[in-house]
Amino acid sequence: MVFCGCQALVFLCFAIAAGFWFENQKRKLKLEAEEWARAFIESPDSETPSPLAVLIDQGATLLAARMIQQIKAMLAGVESGLSKNEQSDLLANAANQSPLLGMLGAMLPKRIRSGLMKNPQMVAALGRMVGGGNNHSPESSAGAPAPRKHRD
Repeated sequence: MVFCGCQALVFLCFAIAAGFWFENQKRKLKLEAEEWARAFIESPDSETPSPLAVLIDQGATLLAARMIQQIKAMLAGVESGLSKNEQSDLLANAANQSPLLGMLGAMLPKRIRSGLMKNPQMVAALGRMVGGGNNHSPESSAGAPAPRKHRD
């Protein structure tokens, strides 16, 4: 196939026109992208925030909520550990006051035991009921009469 001068001229004109068309499309696309970016970054008026500001605000709110959730979970774990230590201290103290109360506390279901441990007055009353309400602290025995010994 042989090209004549006329066909080469048509091909050259077509290539030049295609180049201009592509450049024009590229320029339009660039202008549209700049316009979209400007509309996204700038607020439409003084009352309405820009879409970028709204997006950043929502992201910051979500991040803060997640951080608070994590901190609450961490503090709840610390509080749970402290509560368990406090309950075991109360149970050990009750066992020191009355060995029977200590055994009873060890045999109680966890739900009932934890309910009792939340109320120290209840533990003291249970200790008196079981028999061993002796408080071995010096403050409680200062004004109390000396215990009587059984004589055979």
